[in-house]
Amino acid sequence: MKKLKSTSAEETEKTGKKIAMTVKPFDVICLFGSLGAGKTVFVQGICKGLAVKDFVNSPSFKIVNEYRGKFPVYPEPRQKPRFSKTGMGKRQKFTRCGVYHIDLYRLNSAGEINDLGLDEYIYGNGIAIIEWAEKLGKKNLPKKRIEIYIKIKSENEREIKWRRYP
Repeated sequence: MKKLKSTSAEETEKTGKKIAMTVKPFDVICLFGSLGAGKTVFVQGICKGLAVKDFVNSPSFKIVNEYRGKFPVYPEPRQKPRFSKTGMGKRQKFTRCGVYHIDLYRLNSAGEINDLGLDEYIYGNGIAIIEWAEKLGKKNLPKKRIEIYIKIKSENEREIKWRRYP
């Protein structure tokens, strides 16, 4: 599991942006952390890294916010794609994708989650980012996923850990 320390909201957002550069098609990003830990700020960073132009906020009352973004595509060696510069010193091709920001905070059971049909977003054609993923229950989490844990260490300090499964 990778780990780093953030001492500001800006650093937390930048970490999200870095993680976005590793995202692959159909990835599911599961966020864990207490209220006020910085999950939404982290999602804002991911969305910036995925070139989402819209204002990104927590969909606590709507459950899902849908955005249009782009994610990096690593072409086959024989292809000659058009490239754009990323800000990280690497040249990558980008393709459009749906970014689905899901917030399970207001839901109380896996049954409520199932009734909403969120699996269409989680297993759909895009990238799903799930805040309060623990509400799905470990056995209901997608097998292929990125888990991100944000822990409050002090008023401004956060510990961020992440791991890709499998």
